[in-house]
Amino acid sequence: MLNFLRQKAQSPTIQATILIIIIVFIFWGVGRNNGNNRSAVATINGAPIEYQDYQKEYDQTLSQLRDQFGGAIPRGLLDSLDIKHQVLNKLIQRTLLRQGALKAGLYVSDQELQKAIEEMPAFQQHGVFNMELYKNILTSSRLTVSSFESSMRYNLLAEKIRDHLARFAQVSPSELQNLFNYNYTEVKFKYASFNAINFTDKVEVTNDKLAAFFKKHADNYHTSPERKIKYLLFSDKGQKESLPEAAEIKQYYNSNIAKYTTPERRKARHILILSKSSDSPEQVAAERKKIETVLAKAKAGENFAELAKKYSQDGLASRGGELGFFSRGQMVKPFEEAAFSLKEGQISGVVKTQFGFHIIKLEKIEPAHTKSLQDVKSKIIAHINQDKAKNKSFKEANDAYEQIILSGSLKKYAAGKAEGDSKATPIIETGFFAQQDPPANLKSLPALINKAFTLKKGELSSIIETSQGYAIVYVEDIKPPVQQKLTQVKAQVKQDLIAQESVKLAQEAAAKMLTELKNGGKFKEVAQKTGIEIHTTPYISRADSAAAKLPGPVIKEAMLLSTKSPLPAKPITDGNIFYVVSFEESKKPDQAMFAKKKPALEEQISKENNSELLTAWVGYLEKNAEITINEKLLSS
Repeated sequence: MLNFLRQKAQSPTIQATILIIIIVFIFWGVGRNNGNNRSAVATINGAPIEYQDYQKEYDQTLSQLRDQFGGAIPRGLLDSLDIKHQVLNKLIQRTLLRQGALKAGLYVSDQELQKAIEEMPAFQQHGVFNMELYKNILTSSRLTVSSFESSMRYNLLAEKIRDHLARFAQVSPSELQNLFNYNYTEVKFKYASFNAINFTDKVEVTNDKLAAFFKKHADNYHTSPERKIKYLLFSDKGQKESLPEAAEIKQYYNSNIAKYTTPERRKARHILILSKSSDSPEQVAAERKKIETVLAKAKAGENFAELAKKYSQDGLASRGGELGFFSRGQMVKPFEEAAFSLKEGQISGVVKTQFGFHIIKLEKIEPAHTKSLQDVKSKIIAHINQDKAKNKSFKEANDAYEQIILSGSLKKYAAGKAEGDSKATPIIETGFFAQQDPPANLKSLPALINKAFTLKKGELSSIIETSQGYAIVYVEDIKPPVQQKLTQVKAQVKQDLIAQESVKLAQEAAAKMLTELKNGGKFKEVAQKTGIEIHTTPYISRADSAAAKLPGPVIKEAMLLSTKSPLPAKPITDGNIFYVVSFEESKKPDQAMFAKKKPALEEQISKENNSELLTAWVGYLEKNAEITINEKLLSS
């Protein structure tokens, strides 16, 4: 079932829904036979994990690995990772989670289930749940309503488990303070970087080295695999248009009224006196006094734009503080509330935001406006016709797919169509082609090409959505990759050898510099001797490290350094660049920031605690469960 779903659900109309279906089936499993344990790869408290369900999860895991490694999984990787047991352990934990929820008395009511399904966009037409669409999607995906709703019920139950456990995840004051210190302690450090690209001219290349490198990495030098395919394309461009019923047009308009509504907009100017959370109380008092002095001048009738040019401390000062038009949701909350409480021509009092102190002058109000049905009728008709054309082409593709399956092969389907239907969608054939070099008529159909290169010889795809409509593809034949000779790929081998060796040289140079520093060398002197440029960062924290302009892995390692341990154990690596870092100094965070950061910190800790609780709970269930594993079936 899972392989079929992956193939069948390519339309974006149904893709989101099928993704949920797949997740549900992977997560919980349905239709298990508790009495037939001979077909079970494992049993958990008497409940089996059927071999077919294990195989589906295993196949999906392999598919994901192939994608990560460009189509071919490196030899030995599956054994080294013990993928079979990893997959089984995942299924065991999911089964335990389901059983634990039921024991805890957590359940999903019919009303909750109905509401969740009705709110799924894939089952809605013009924003409203459509029962016919719901049944059609499930039918085309080989799912019954009962099996899908059973799976959805378990999916919702999983969410309830997380919510249930969240009640026990308390956040202590010490946790908050520790995380605040961890995130906002600031550090300054020196660093030097060694980029492999700067060492390429130092790599010595000989024929012997090339031969040895090629022999070691021969598996990397193959021709690209090729496919010879047949495909059917059901275009939604040529579908006949018709005038929708008036009621249908009105329903679409009412369901999408937000698309045709322009919210109220306001045009304003402002004057800003900057004030940071790190400012001292004396600074804040001085900043407030300054803005109040400017406010008095504005209230006395002085030209607001000229006051903004003279006093405002942001980039809009030269424009007289002009902000242009804005609607709700575009400004920070205190500013928005003040601006939307004014009348045209009014000037606000002092408004405090995270940026500082503002004075706002409201210049104009544009009321909210909704375009009439008549104004947008032509666009609605076009949208409806487009949806209908898409649905019709999908139906044609689905009907054809059903007939191909019933016929037993694409060849028999084609023969039947040739005899009985002169208007049948033609089957288009190609010669052999590589994925990166498709025929001209396929270059605009990347989804079709990508799907074709996931199929085996003689395999039929599911329905595929393309930029031109829907398609079905059949792989007629495959030319596998062929091992190339060194003479054929010598230039590429040379390039790869230089790339590899330059990385080694960069790493060695960085390691040498770090060793000298550990032996008492001064950063500046060692860098000068090495001929490398050194940099010093500004103060940065884990929460705000952008000013350092360094990669995340370097920041992460550098933030672990201290006065007692100023140097890392080895150069810090980011891609083909190696960094030597030395701690300079640090300073504690301003405690005045704590109250402002507290809500975000609480949320972060709460999520981490929830995750730990869930893991611990499943571990407890596993420890107290009766679990048997059929190793013979697992290794078959």
